[in-house]
Amino acid sequence: MKKVIFLLLACMSVYAQVIPIDSIRRQDANGVPLLLGQTVTVRGVVTMSLELATPLVYFQDPTGGMIGYDGNFWTNTNGGDSVEVTGVVTQYNGLTEFTPVNSSTVLATNRPYSSRVVTCSDIRVNGENYEAQLIRINGVTAVHNTSGANVTTWTTSSSGTNYRILVGNDSVEIRIYSSTNISNAPIPSFPFDVIALVSQFDSSPPYSSGYQILPRSLNDFITYSSGPLLSSISYSNILQNSVTISWQTSTPSNSKVRWQLADSNYQVIAYTDSISNGSLTTNHSMVLSGLQQGRIYYYNVSSTDDSGTATSNMQYFCTQSSSAGTINVYFNKSVDTTLSTGENANGFTNFRPKLVDRIDAAQYSIDMALYSFDDLTQVRDALISAKLRGVKIRFVYDSRTNQTLVNDLIAAGIPIIKRPASSDLMHNKIFIFDYRNTTSSNDDWVWTGSTNITNQQFYTDANNVIEIQDKTLAAVYTREFEEMWGSATDLPDIVRSKFGAQKSDNVPHILNIAGKRVEAYFSPSDNPSSQIENTINLQTDNSILFCVLAYTRCNIMNRMKVKYDAGKNVRGVFDDAEENSSSSVYRTMKGLSGGGCSNPLWSPPADVWVDNQTGQLHHKYMLIDAYTPSSSPVTITGSYNFSNNATFDNDENYLIVHDARVTNLYLQEFYKRYQDGGGTNPIGITQISAEIPSKFELYQNYPNPFNPSSTIKYQVAKSGNVLVKVYDMLGREVMELVNENQNPGTYSVTFEGTELTSGVYFYSLYSGGTKIDSKKMVLVK
Repeated sequence: MKKVIFLLLACMSVYAQVIPIDSIRRQDANGVPLLLGQTVTVRGVVTMSLELATPLVYFQDPTGGMIGYDGNFWTNTNGGDSVEVTGVVTQYNGLTEFTPVNSSTVLATNRPYSSRVVTCSDIRVNGENYEAQLIRINGVTAVHNTSGANVTTWTTSSSGTNYRILVGNDSVEIRIYSSTNISNAPIPSFPFDVIALVSQFDSSPPYSSGYQILPRSLNDFITYSSGPLLSSISYSNILQNSVTISWQTSTPSNSKVRWQLADSNYQVIAYTDSISNGSLTTNHSMVLSGLQQGRIYYYNVSSTDDSGTATSNMQYFCTQSSSAGTINVYFNKSVDTTLSTGENANGFTNFRPKLVDRIDAAQYSIDMALYSFDDLTQVRDALISAKLRGVKIRFVYDSRTNQTLVNDLIAAGIPIIKRPASSDLMHNKIFIFDYRNTTSSNDDWVWTGSTNITNQQFYTDANNVIEIQDKTLAAVYTREFEEMWGSATDLPDIVRSKFGAQKSDNVPHILNIAGKRVEAYFSPSDNPSSQIENTINLQTDNSILFCVLAYTRCNIMNRMKVKYDAGKNVRGVFDDAEENSSSSVYRTMKGLSGGGCSNPLWSPPADVWVDNQTGQLHHKYMLIDAYTPSSSPVTITGSYNFSNNATFDNDENYLIVHDARVTNLYLQEFYKRYQDGGGTNPIGITQISAEIPSKFELYQNYPNPFNPSSTIKYQVAKSGNVLVKVYDMLGREVMELVNENQNPGTYSVTFEGTELTSGVYFYSLYSGGTKIDSKKMVLVK
């Protein structure tokens, strides 16, 4: 290895071997776990422990559920405990379990897990997807015994008795254990909802039936005496003076929203405004108007039906600001501007004068949350100069030993608070400029990205900076900053300051910045891995590209694999320390043994590489559909490595920017890192299969007709130079899509017709200079 990476080692420390539960749940064709007999470690929240009077402990993480069958584990955990568990993977009548549990540690307490609303048929037909998870079935209309007769009491015998609950004509088995207080209690009045764990009892392969649900106590039965069930609460149509609040109810109900300005994390909730509608409906949508631009608000919703009123917990929304919304992106290494769609990326940027100029321009306040601040004396001097001219500066710092320049800032009177000492990190790289000056919306800037404030990071390691001028975004970042700071004042409050798992999800996440959708998330409170996984699932039409220092998060890799198996283009560049790391996903994606996650190797291997340049590849960004502007490209960037530590423990931040311009700037950087790492395939070409075809073949494009992009698939029967070209009706070449040496296999390439007019076009496949075939396609705009 050409360098020692302190940060990477920290991110691969005590939790490096923790894997997501869905990695354990992967099965072969006979329904047997692929990791059967292996010892693995997971983390999750206990959803059932002592209720069944038998040593079964149910626990789950955001990816799936798991059971530990072990007396010590059973007696030493309680519902709501966040636990780290190491055990041997076994199977009992279709249930995937740990037997025994070798070790377990309670990481935190009082972390109740929310149930997932499903239908009876979801469990009956697709129960494996929900096994060992906490679910909720709404609107139960009848309970039968297994002979089909109606019953009025949960009568049990022996260890327990099975019944069948019905929602209309849909049904699923429910088991009532004799050890619970449900035993021999009357069945609730219909309709009712039930919360339960999903279990299974199937004694033969492929273990695909026998699913049942297990309620834990009478508290798991919810009647409708207190009003309808509220769900899907969200805000949208974000404008400067209005937003739309939407939600659903389980029964026809009226609608009410209450709200107030949220000036800090610490104010009393006393809603000052409300709007209501007496119409009875299950789909609710209300426009809140007369709002102030660029502000964060608290709100809740409530609905009333004949049985009562249901009220949501306090939520957050924000309004659009009148800021210009300027987004600047900088890279300190070379870029490939041949991929520019009109604006060349800023490569070889000296970050220091950019940051110093931003500090010098500050007139009122600077808040900064930094993992590392060292040896950039010009930045130190600019901060001290700002302090002397009256700028209010606050500094959140990691628990590390003070670096020299940090001591200089403290000596100059700049207040500081440090993360309490632990193995985890305050890993942000954030500056917030002039948000606390409320007289203008055009001087509020947020500076973030992958770059620590050191000479090594500015000039040697490959890094990026993104800065955004927007009052609302600055407000969101200030709330996160002040949660760590412990106050909204100039001085910190150590008693109220929160870091890591102590923090809460206390900001709105979706913003309208000058007409662009930008999402802001913070770790660990905002479930960062799940947000990235959802973005991959929902946004990927064509490609996923990434550059990342530390990538050990199996869940994110698994979501990429789903898209890869569906023929999408997945490419990545890792730091070279990942090449032989047993916890990194690099080797797994490359099709090499010895990688992380215990997943099957990717076949064919993904087009992933390791950086071979001087210094670290310190980026943490992902690009979705970067080379197809019509597919709404997305950039994910910030301080968040794709790791378990960054997900569960560190203080991190990242942005999801829905903007083709920003994504193209990052694409120019990515393609240069990809080429430097050894990648040679032009952007846009994907190898779908490495299986050797019997002949060359060109397939019909899809979709066809199309607007403005389409996919062309072809087969290569033997190695050699391959060309794919597009021609207009007059036979003039309009685009060369492929021109490279390719090995046998099946490939696809995306044709982007954004700059072309409607009409008929032809595309041709050539091998070794010989034309193989041509086909017609129609562009309709």
